[in-house]
Amino acid sequence: MTERDDDRFGDLSPRPKTRAEEIGDLLAERDRTHPEPDEPKGPPEVPRPANKYAWVVGILMFMVVGLLLFRATVTGGGGEGLRGPQPGERLQPFAAPNVLGPLEGDANVCRARPCEDNAGPVPACEVLGRDVVNVCRLRRRPLVITFVFDRAADCLPQVDRTERARRGLRGVQFMTVLFSRKDRAELRAIVRRRGWQQPVAVDADGTVTNLNGVGVCPTTVFARAGGEVVETELGNLPEDEIRRKARRLVRG
Repeated sequence: MTERDDDRFGDLSPRPKTRAEEIGDLLAERDRTHPEPDEPKGPPEVPRPANKYAWVVGILMFMVVGLLLFRATVTGGGGEGLRGPQPGERLQPFAAPNVLGPLEGDANVCRARPCEDNAGPVPACEVLGRDVVNVCRLRRRPLVITFVFDRAADCLPQVDRTERARRGLRGVQFMTVLFSRKDRAELRAIVRRRGWQQPVAVDADGTVTNLNGVGVCPTTVFARAGGEVVETELGNLPEDEIRRKARRLVRG
């Protein structure tokens, strides 16, 4: 045989592997059976510490948003609308269902013809009847109006105080505007249980409350005969102070 023939068949009898080759084979097998994970793209993400008070912050933010929405609904917007009617202004006309009557629906706040959309079909001063509380009739004499809500604040006791103050006080009209979405039977029960005798207008959708820029419960308005506002008090008033301010309206 020639040397060329020996080379052609020499691979049938392999030569022993060197130590370096054996190590290389072991490493290759290791790479096959235990491949390394792919390298992450970009810089490693730094872990952020958990805030155990995050849920508390979320609840507080929800409450704040709810309060702002409530004020926007009731007062029509900015903080200047929270003070109620101001001295020198004339009480805006409105007519609303009497809580003790069968009438349902929203208040009428139309000033004059032609009435604006959703204000009412006719001017509020023309809406009369035993089941209607009409401020146009009541403001002919000195008038004390108490604005209250039946939620988010405990301000119904203010009406109790005005009710006691009006007894024996001649020449002054008293009325209450109750902003509430409760069932009428439930509202009647409240009025009768507390013994309110003054007219109570139901402001089911907040129209009257919004018209007068009321955003604090309770709000008490003192007006001279003819409807000119003398002063508006925010918050609770003692019974003797209500009586004293009401008497001033008569003397004035």
